[in-house]
Amino acid sequence: MKHITRNCEHSQNVWQFIQLKIKNGEALNEVNSKFIIIFFLSFLIFNPANAQDQAKLDSLNQVLNTTKQDTTKIITLLKIGDQYEYITPDTALLYYQKALKLAKTKKEQKFIAKCFNNIGNIYTDQSNYAKALDYFLQALKIYEELSDKDGIGTNLVGIGSIYYYQSNYAKALEYDLKALKIYEELGNKRSIAINLVGIGAIYAEQSNYDKALDYFLQALKINEELGDKSGIATNLGNIGIIYHDQSNYDKALDYFLQALKIFEELGDKNGMTYQLNSIANLYNDLKQYKKAKNYANKGLKLAKEIEALDLEQEVYGALTETYKGLNNYKKALEYKDKWIELKDSIFSTEKTASIADLQNKYNSEKQAIIDSIATAKQMEIKDAEIAQANAEKKVQQTQRNMFIIAFALMLLLAGFVFRSYRQKRKANLLLAEQKAQIIEANEELNQQNEEITDQKEKIEEIHHEISQSIDYATRLQGAILPEQKILTKYLSEHFVLFKPKDKVSGDFYWWAHIENHTIITAADSTGHGVPGAFMSMLGTSFLRDIVQKEYVTHTGVILRKLRKEIIKALKQTGEVGEQKDGMDMAIISIDHETNIVQFSGANNPLYIINPNRKECPQEAIPFGEALGGAEIKPDKMPIAIYEKMDNFTTHEIQLEKGDQLYMFSDGYADQFGGPKGKKFKYKAFKRLLLENADKPMQEQKEILNTAFEDWKGDVEQIDDVVVVGIKI
Repeated sequence: MKHITRNCEHSQNVWQFIQLKIKNGEALNEVNSKFIIIFFLSFLIFNPANAQDQAKLDSLNQVLNTTKQDTTKIITLLKIGDQYEYITPDTALLYYQKALKLAKTKKEQKFIAKCFNNIGNIYTDQSNYAKALDYFLQALKIYEELSDKDGIGTNLVGIGSIYYYQSNYAKALEYDLKALKIYEELGNKRSIAINLVGIGAIYAEQSNYDKALDYFLQALKINEELGDKSGIATNLGNIGIIYHDQSNYDKALDYFLQALKIFEELGDKNGMTYQLNSIANLYNDLKQYKKAKNYANKGLKLAKEIEALDLEQEVYGALTETYKGLNNYKKALEYKDKWIELKDSIFSTEKTASIADLQNKYNSEKQAIIDSIATAKQMEIKDAEIAQANAEKKVQQTQRNMFIIAFALMLLLAGFVFRSYRQKRKANLLLAEQKAQIIEANEELNQQNEEITDQKEKIEEIHHEISQSIDYATRLQGAILPEQKILTKYLSEHFVLFKPKDKVSGDFYWWAHIENHTIITAADSTGHGVPGAFMSMLGTSFLRDIVQKEYVTHTGVILRKLRKEIIKALKQTGEVGEQKDGMDMAIISIDHETNIVQFSGANNPLYIINPNRKECPQEAIPFGEALGGAEIKPDKMPIAIYEKMDNFTTHEIQLEKGDQLYMFSDGYADQFGGPKGKKFKYKAFKRLLLENADKPMQEQKEILNTAFEDWKGDVEQIDDVVVVGIKI
């Protein structure tokens, strides 16, 4: 609703979308309204009508590569950034920063302000509000110095957006009203109408429906003066929603029907679907479920025609409520399942696209650095070789000439003394010229060295930016790892030894407590570093959906569902040559009423150690018998597509007091080190656990960490490491 500086044509649709989401019971239960706004803007961005025009991008790149005019370069860089802004914001940011650097060099204040504004928009979309606000304020200051009222209004709206996203509605309203005053002075009716909708939305967010209605009506009047039928229809829908929220159903229905009629005249199936769904929700509230069903079905048909999955999902939500009201619970459940299925499909598609985009960007930037270094080195070597060869050739030529002259002098010493003198003088002049050429060649080499130094600094800058991105990914991965207080509450002791090879990790741990069950897992994703982190974030997200949303506590079922989601997200088909991405995992589910633990493993086992146990658990293989160690083997298949796709085995063990359970990845046992540079191996790992089983869990963690570091010594860590230990 607020971030409309660069998307004015869409701003009036946002409030209607928010209310439709609230009517279907999502916004207040699952996310706040600001998240819905961002979600909706994302929908607009990826709509085919706003897709990147590749032909235009190629044309702009050609202009950039051929023009010698700095002003033209700045304008072209800004236009290329605009093309990327809603597809890959990081790429857009790079072009805006290049334009800013050139504009500052040329002291082009108007372009500097434009760059500041565009960069502020990028940081707003990335929720980096502190940076966004800083850039908007810098742009505003320049526009005020230039007395550029249109630029002032644009940045006032941008600043208002920041405060809106931070729920500081007083400040947001202050800046929106300032912007409105500017647009009124300019007589820019279109911008006035858009700003009125934004202000109305702020009041609606504060449940001040009278003021919200007043601003929507003002916007409607301007839309009518401009003959903007789409704006008229959208505002009629907005006004209908306000009346709906005030339970004034007759007026609400009247406005919805007016909006629907205009959208039908425009052939706008998107708008028609929204209004049909609004009317269906209204009839649901009135308990007139047959009418609700009629309008919802019409909306569903349109949503399917235009292949708008999000709209189709909204209609399924309305139909769920309708059939509940008709006491047809079978149908209600059917539509609820369809709603969930579409939600999962949209979520999975967005995640896969995001991962693919990040991976491509990472590979491109990495290859660009390698190519730049290789090219610079090759040029340096080639130029040095040419200069050396030329110098040697000239010296050899001089030596040959001198030899000829000396030989001639020996034969004609008497008669050609004067001529030999002239030849010698000529030779000296030639040597002086050659010396000057060598000096010039050295100067060229020095200049090339300076250029190589500049390239090195640029590469270091790129490396710094990549490092910052990875640092952000590290904080993001740390944020999604579970809180220790869950295990502290339900288990007596525990520890987690977590040692990523790089800043981000493919190994991860996760737990949750659901219906008197504590579910704990330690997993090893394919790869490490950035690619591994993508897999770990996918795994964490799917586990949260399966366990916490679907209430699944059976370990074998959890692994089976997780495998299905991983295969679907990575589009695995099992074809020859396809990437074999996936993960290995050990997972347990402790029933706190029966004290029975379930275990399932995908290539990773479970160790149980208790020196006081009288007998080894059934299905377990004992180790270190006198000290009470037992290993429960996993299924030999990963969580990914594989030649063997059986159900995962679920082992049930009656726990005893003092049982200590350990789950881990292969990073610890596979680490090279020691006197001979060999692997640590599982035998030594088991022995280390057995020898320290009588110590508190936190002390065991410190012993494991010290032993690992001592073994590794100066050898590089080869893989991520995770070890989870709990005590009953």
